[in-house]
Amino acid sequence: MRRQPVDVPTAVRRYVDRMVASGHAESTFQVVVEREVPEVWADPDRLDQVLANLLENAVRHGDGTVEVVVAARTEPIGDGEPVPVLAVTISDEGEGIAEEDMQRVFTRFWHGRSRGGTGLGLYLVRGLIEAHGGRIAVSRAPSGGARFRFTLPAEVPEHVA
Repeated sequence: MRRQPVDVPTAVRRYVDRMVASGHAESTFQVVVEREVPEVWADPDRLDQVLANLLENAVRHGDGTVEVVVAARTEPIGDGEPVPVLAVTISDEGEGIAEEDMQRVFTRFWHGRSRGGTGLGLYLVRGLIEAHGGRIAVSRAPSGGARFRFTLPAEVPEHVA
């Protein structure tokens, strides 16, 4: 990985702009940036892969509006002390993922009810997020659709600072 400072809200907006340019209605996307958020130390190409997979899945398998929320938070990592993280939550208004499938979505070759793709996208997303020192989870959005939330450490590593 080629890590460097990345402005995540700009990366999100850039990917949404690409999707609009490829024919999706601009009204399909709602991007919310809560407060001022820090840059993260990440590989911009790998972050683009994560955003591409999650946003394209939300459009393909979801319905209605796709909401992307970017926020600075403080959360514990593992059993450790709380640390600053950047949280990105992508929610859709579709039928969501069945409760019994939520534990399997990040495994290789998993397919939901509607087939399509190789079943490797979310598996790779999890690997990329974890390689950055982050975490990813899936849950049900308030609208009933799928909600994917990932976090990335918001501090620059000591050896770089």
